[in-house]
Amino acid sequence: MTDPPSGEHPEWARYKRPGPEAGPSPAGGMEPETPAPGDAETPTAADSTATADAGASPFVAPSEPDRGFLPATLVPGESWKPDEPLTTELETQIRRDLVRGRKIVRLTWVGALASLVLGLVAVRQSALLVAIDRRLVTTEEVQAAGGSFDIARSVLLLAAAFGIVLAIRWLRGALPVFAELRRRGVIGGPEPRGTGIRDRLDLLWRPAGVPADRAGWADLRVGDGRRVARLAMVAVILATIVGLVAAIWLGAAHDAVTSRQLRIVSGIDGGLWLVASILVGVAIDALLWREAVAARALGVFIPLVDAPGRAIFRLLPPILVFGAGVLVASGRPDPWYVPCPESTLSCDGMLVPVDHDGGGSTATIWIVYAVHHAEGKPVGTLVVAVGGPGESGLDASLNRIEGLDPDLVRRYDILFFDQRGVGASEGLDCPKAAADDATAPPEPSAAAAYANACLEETHAAAATLSRYATRQAAEDLDSIRDRLGIDKFALYGESYGTEFAQIYAALHPDRLTALILDGSVDLTRSAIDFWADASHGFDAVLTDTLRACRTDRACNAELDDPAGTYDRTLARFRTPQSRSWADQDGVVRDHVVGASTIEAAIDSLLYDPAGRMLIQRAVAAAGRGDDVPFARLVEILGSGEQSGFSSFAYQAITCADYRLSPTADPHDVAAVEAARIALGVGGLRTDEVFSSVYPCLSWPYQPVDGGRPAPLTTTPFPVFVLGATDDPITPIDQGRAIAARLADGYLVVTTGGPHVTFGRGDSCVDGPVDAFLLDGRRPATRSIDCTGEIADAYTPLTAETLSGYRDALDAMTATESELVADPIYRTWAGSSEIHVGCRYGGFVAVEPATGQDNLRFVDCAFVAGLALRGTGTYTFGGQRVTWSVTVPNGQLDYQSTGIGQHVSGTWNGAPVDIAR
Repeated sequence: MTDPPSGEHPEWARYKRPGPEAGPSPAGGMEPETPAPGDAETPTAADSTATADAGASPFVAPSEPDRGFLPATLVPGESWKPDEPLTTELETQIRRDLVRGRKIVRLTWVGALASLVLGLVAVRQSALLVAIDRRLVTTEEVQAAGGSFDIARSVLLLAAAFGIVLAIRWLRGALPVFAELRRRGVIGGPEPRGTGIRDRLDLLWRPAGVPADRAGWADLRVGDGRRVARLAMVAVILATIVGLVAAIWLGAAHDAVTSRQLRIVSGIDGGLWLVASILVGVAIDALLWREAVAARALGVFIPLVDAPGRAIFRLLPPILVFGAGVLVASGRPDPWYVPCPESTLSCDGMLVPVDHDGGGSTATIWIVYAVHHAEGKPVGTLVVAVGGPGESGLDASLNRIEGLDPDLVRRYDILFFDQRGVGASEGLDCPKAAADDATAPPEPSAAAAYANACLEETHAAAATLSRYATRQAAEDLDSIRDRLGIDKFALYGESYGTEFAQIYAALHPDRLTALILDGSVDLTRSAIDFWADASHGFDAVLTDTLRACRTDRACNAELDDPAGTYDRTLARFRTPQSRSWADQDGVVRDHVVGASTIEAAIDSLLYDPAGRMLIQRAVAAAGRGDDVPFARLVEILGSGEQSGFSSFAYQAITCADYRLSPTADPHDVAAVEAARIALGVGGLRTDEVFSSVYPCLSWPYQPVDGGRPAPLTTTPFPVFVLGATDDPITPIDQGRAIAARLADGYLVVTTGGPHVTFGRGDSCVDGPVDAFLLDGRRPATRSIDCTGEIADAYTPLTAETLSGYRDALDAMTATESELVADPIYRTWAGSSEIHVGCRYGGFVAVEPATGQDNLRFVDCAFVAGLALRGTGTYTFGGQRVTWSVTVPNGQLDYQSTGIGQHVSGTWNGAPVDIAR
């Protein structure tokens, strides 16, 4: 800036040199001070006194109130020298310092933003470690978030480094300026005691501006800034110490709990750095404002907008943003949402290692579970491992609970889970490939096509398939146990679940109070031996089913040659046939059906007595010339997408557990085929059962040796082995072999019976297990025999046309028979609404409800010429059926119980009221 000719600075126009008549400045005199905006501090008496005592007051009183002030020399004993105006060089240096300082302040805001990100990322990482196997220290998700953490940390370090460099450069220029300002009297306090760095830095924090004893109401003056500087220093030191401790300790963490706690500490450290960065900026702004105020006292125009705000106003918005960010970052990720089947269950999930033997691997998989809690303090915990493999434990939970003894449900916590790859546990499925496979011939080439199609449909990478082995899933259960704080529990496994249960028992025998194996898999059998046993088992049960028709009076009356009729009917379908019936949308269509599809459906129906009766009924209908019911059995196969079941998981788990090929070549089809012939499978009606495992020959992952755990022998808990003589997939001989090896084992065998027998209301089967679980009583004998049925009571065939019924009651009874014997309704799990297609058009909508099924007839014609429209219910208790429907030329109210049937209303235009 160019000085005016008079030698005075333009801003000094209001300052006048005092005349000779002016007296000395009154010692300690002080006008009321107007504080500067923001952090500008009100001067204290001590400030004024210190200045006066040091002889540093360079001002003299004006001779007139409106003449203003004129600064004199700052050196005691000297008077003001008019030829010493503010130099252009000093003003330039002051403005240079302010520019440099503002750059440093901007860097503190960069550091604050980086600190904000650091804290929120650390909080997010801790949230990702909430539901996690304690053996994990980190996960892929945490590592991914760590990338943002590293970037933010780098930004913070760079900001700090640049800030330090700029600060050193600023100090080198600013310290001489502050010393000169001190000499000119606009920086308060005594002369520095020495020339050391500490003494020179002390100048930065002294009061600045028009001295207190000369400041008028319009003059600026700020007090010292040591308090803010100390706070900033403390914050930086604290943030540094906390960050270093957290980082060093985190590097030594060996479990998820410690890792999560230290990431929370890192989040707190991010908040500390946020505060520290802002306080450093506030402190530097305060220094700049002191220099600016001192410059204004000398006449340099510094805009008031440069005045720093109060620290709290700078801190509050970022802290509020940080707090809001913490609330968001600490929330559960959306994929971790676990839908619970019902409010009586508590559902949650957790991350577990993809490979429990993987050491430091960070790959994880999400596993869900549900707990039905006991009333009051539980006696114990019962864990249910469902079958398949591929069945959803959560989807099956309500049905399983309904089948258990009420006292057991009241007194036990009951735990269900979705195995990895199933349902909510990152489940995958390939329904289209499964549907195509159901209609394909049982040949190796078709199995290979299915394996490839399933993998393509799920987009599952070959490298990920080993994770689905049962051994890994068993460790998942132990992770759930650990997270829930369960010390020991009873483990129930059904079908494939017995394989799961035995593997868990071999891995963690000290965690079990009891083991219940229902429909047992003998793990000493090879894959080829197991499936050969199963093929023979299905053949035996089919033979028993057809033979049982002769001992059922109603079935025998309609079918005199069950086995022959079955063979002849199936032979007709070796060449695919076209048959017509209504689909689930009620529209009658032609369906082309082949023998292989029918065989697949029949195999599914052989698992329990209800399905076996449907086979008998379909064969009986074929025997009288109507093979539509026989062909229509294929409806139970559906589209390949079964609620609560994964075809992909079935294949992935089976292939990961068993090595099928007996040779070094995992794809040796010829060797497997030779073994099939040698084991006598080729001549069976159900030889297709063996081929169901053929996809494993084309599956990308198969175990090297198919090794299994050592069989259970001496156990610290009792083992209950349950089985039925007409179990097709796990023949009773496997259960007997398991029980024979056990030192504390109990075998419960049902004659006839279904695939799994526990929880079906048979006290002979349930009683010994419940007695031990509830009262700790072991059975008096090691072997218990129970009586069961091969097939449910036969439901007679009905007339196909209305002319075959003598009255309205006969027609309604026939409609009931066709509904309850429909393969879709009979095999329905009851989890969601279904539509049952009526053979001659229309459908029945069946909706599950508490204790009953709600029925809605939509032009439903199970009997030709008798379309029904209306609503009804099927109540489980007492097997009571009621409905009110309109019929052609009438309206009927129907009731059916175990003791009789009744119909009333109008029929063919005439009133009716019939009971039998």
